[in-house]
Amino acid sequence: MAANAAREAAALSRALDALGGVVSAEEAHRLVMVLGLLRHHAESSRSDDVPDRSYRTYAWDQLLSSAMGGDRLYDVIGDGVRDWEADSGRRLEQRVPDLRAVRPAQLREVLDAVTLVRSPVRLFDLVLQAQSRDAKGGQYFTPRDVTRLMVELLDPRAGESVYDPACGSGGLLVESAAYVAAHGGKAEDLRLYGQDVSASVLDTAAMNMGVRDLEVRLAGPESSLLRDGFPERTFDVVAVNPPFNQSRWDDGHGRYDGLWPLGLPPQGNANFAWVQHCLKKLAPGGRAAILLPTGAATGTRGAERDVRARLVDTGLLAAVVELPAGLIPHVRNPVCLWILSAFQGGGPLKERGEVLLVDAREGALAVDKRQRVLPDEVVERISDTFASWRGRSGAPRYADRPGWCRSVRVEELAAQAEYDVLPSRHVPAPATRGEEESDGRGRLAELTAELVRHFEDSRRLERELLDLLGNR
Repeated sequence: MAANAAREAAALSRALDALGGVVSAEEAHRLVMVLGLLRHHAESSRSDDVPDRSYRTYAWDQLLSSAMGGDRLYDVIGDGVRDWEADSGRRLEQRVPDLRAVRPAQLREVLDAVTLVRSPVRLFDLVLQAQSRDAKGGQYFTPRDVTRLMVELLDPRAGESVYDPACGSGGLLVESAAYVAAHGGKAEDLRLYGQDVSASVLDTAAMNMGVRDLEVRLAGPESSLLRDGFPERTFDVVAVNPPFNQSRWDDGHGRYDGLWPLGLPPQGNANFAWVQHCLKKLAPGGRAAILLPTGAATGTRGAERDVRARLVDTGLLAAVVELPAGLIPHVRNPVCLWILSAFQGGGPLKERGEVLLVDAREGALAVDKRQRVLPDEVVERISDTFASWRGRSGAPRYADRPGWCRSVRVEELAAQAEYDVLPSRHVPAPATRGEEESDGRGRLAELTAELVRHFEDSRRLERELLDLLGNR
């Protein structure tokens, strides 16, 4: 399996290199994704055994059967996209890139790579990885290990609605559907919604959902902060990895629309505008996860501090997980995952009045010099910790663990002037070996003394019982 995966990745890399100098890197990625979509359209339509489609000649068939280039290539791919739009009821905003300079030999190498990859879904995963790795200027998609963690903590269920207001390629929506399917539900029973400011990434999301046969409603291209694409809807689950520290986000008017329940966000930083947008879109009993830079947990600017204070005081902030540096492409510093509101509709969190803080900074695994990932065991440890803390049925009883997690009372956080919620500032460091040995000796002495007391009580009760029997 690993050898096949390596061959697939190598073939795709060669195909993308073959297009270098002919089309831009972005256009090369898009071409491969469109070809994957056309392959899926042909294969799935035939497998559906729909009479009026069974004998249709698809664009994918034409591409495989003839050596074409230039204008003919453009026309065939364009016709194929229109056929897919007609059959799926979806529409791509951007047209096929100019392919007049692509020669038949280059196209053949690309087609061979698309055919070699075991499925269009696998092809999309490879292209999205390449796109994030090669992106310039912060155009990237959230890595799967991070999306998996977010979805694990949100625990979406069949029949619920999931919304990503900065959806990019749709990774969080895809992961939510996979989570429901893995837990015995049907992915098609999950209602998926997304919005993004970029037309090109909305097309990527539409194609990504298309090759996975997932239904989704997409809005945009417009910022969710300025024009909500679903103004009348709220959602059970909201998950987002928004642009960090986004300046000039309000376009001169967005911040004055009066819809900020916890206070006006700073004009020069959108972090807490995104937080409040998530809260506004939550249905009763809903829950949200949002990735934020660490500065959002500690910032001393008045507006940021005030919003953070209201999140804590109102019990809307459930947990903050501090993640390792290097997990998000082009973000060198650690980031934090915030879990908002939610499980507090009369459940155990409302009664507890505490915030769970997890310091997972040391949990990354280096894949190479450029990439770090969150291993499955770390994702599961964070998920298990949160499940225990919120009192999920069947989870073990929660306990604070030095160097890992601590449940902090709201009153303690409120006693600090800045309402700092950065986990590494609240979770105590793990004990050193000497401290552990000292603590162990002390605990042994306590247990020994307690055992001696029990022996003495036992002898006293024995004497009293014999006296009582002797007097009868």
